[in-house]
Amino acid sequence: MEIEKASFPNREAWSRDYFESLYKIYPEGFIVAENRNEIIGYTIGLPRNDSAEIVSLAVSPDWRRKGIGTILTNSLIDHFKEKGLKEISLCVRTKNKKGISFYQKLGFKILKTIKNYYRNGDDAYSMKLSLHLNPRSASPRSGI
Repeated sequence: MEIEKASFPNREAWSRDYFESLYKIYPEGFIVAENRNEIIGYTIGLPRNDSAEIVSLAVSPDWRRKGIGTILTNSLIDHFKEKGLKEISLCVRTKNKKGISFYQKLGFKILKTIKNYYRNGDDAYSMKLSLHLNPRSASPRSGI
């Protein structure tokens, strides 16, 4: 819960009950990173028909910029790809430049702006990653 509070100061932290409810819905989409039995990061994804949504990603402040977010996200992408899903979507605050850049480096594209998406009135970008392999690319995460 500490990672949640540290990672999302602009919104109320999700409760333990909410995390548990997400886990009950789809435990395979709940991926954590640990170091010496301490949770240092997590990502949560849910399937939606033939696509999926990344609900949340957070890494403990002491462990950021060490590739953990990338490993977690790639693990989730690989999981949904193995399930045969066609795309992954997510929403990120338009003010979250680091988050936007992070997802773009993984191949996510901005689709549109959603006005007043967050409770405090902040706008969000809707982003998407296609899981179809681009024949001209060796990378399944090309975003094409």
